[in-house]
Amino acid sequence: MARSYLVRAIAAIALLGSLVGGVAMPLSAAQPLRVGTDISHPPLEFYRAPGGRVRGFDADVAREIGKRLGRPVRFVDMPFGKLLGAVASGNVDFTISSMFDLPTREKVADFVDYFLSGTAIMVRAGNPHDVFTLAGFCGLTASAEVGTFQFTALEEQSQRCRALGLGGIHIVSVAGDEQGARALLAGRVDIHIADFPIVSYLARTIGSGKLAVAGRPFNQIPYGIAVRKGNVALRTAIVDALVGMVADGSYDRLLKKWHLQAGALRSIPVDAGNLYQH
Repeated sequence: MARSYLVRAIAAIALLGSLVGGVAMPLSAAQPLRVGTDISHPPLEFYRAPGGRVRGFDADVAREIGKRLGRPVRFVDMPFGKLLGAVASGNVDFTISSMFDLPTREKVADFVDYFLSGTAIMVRAGNPHDVFTLAGFCGLTASAEVGTFQFTALEEQSQRCRALGLGGIHIVSVAGDEQGARALLAGRVDIHIADFPIVSYLARTIGSGKLAVAGRPFNQIPYGIAVRKGNVALRTAIVDALVGMVADGSYDRLLKKWHLQAGALRSIPVDAGNLYQH
């Protein structure tokens, strides 16, 4: 009898251990996933009020991934240019911050691609300088968030302008796209460029009709969730979570919630950004 009791006790302890170590553990007791993000990109990641709950499509995607992994999510707000360093050093588990999956970035981290975006041009209503492409920026003042694909695009286009004997672009770095929109409204810059979902949102919500999107989005590239190279287990878990979201309709519901259906990806590739580079 004593032996039988001991066996049952050991089995109970083993079961408890499996629950604590597996997905059956209560979500609140699990170790949080540290998610690096620059919370200044509505409608992807933003605060409705300073210090409030993080909102947006990316924030909702991260929370759904955490839910499927059985872990709560803790957002770590930092400047965009520091995100890849944070994931490479292990200070965050992954990043999600409307970040293009670029070959240069794939040297630092692996990217789980989840949304197709592009760059858009924001101008004052009426497009007073008649700009529709980067080629029309010569001699004008343009802003972009430092560390972004768009900031680099401005630098490269400015060199092309000078090579043609035209005036270079006066480039203004901003800490966030909302600051760029407000600089545009105040007349401090002629153009602001950023990801199409951000430009579209800001043009609708800031300035009471005084801002507009010029031309069509260009340089379409997928957004990627950055995971430290070598962390195959987490990368695979994120892929599986996103594949499940696509399959059960959760992904589409989030796209519809944030009016982003045009950027839907029907598969979840890894490091596929180079396929979109021309």
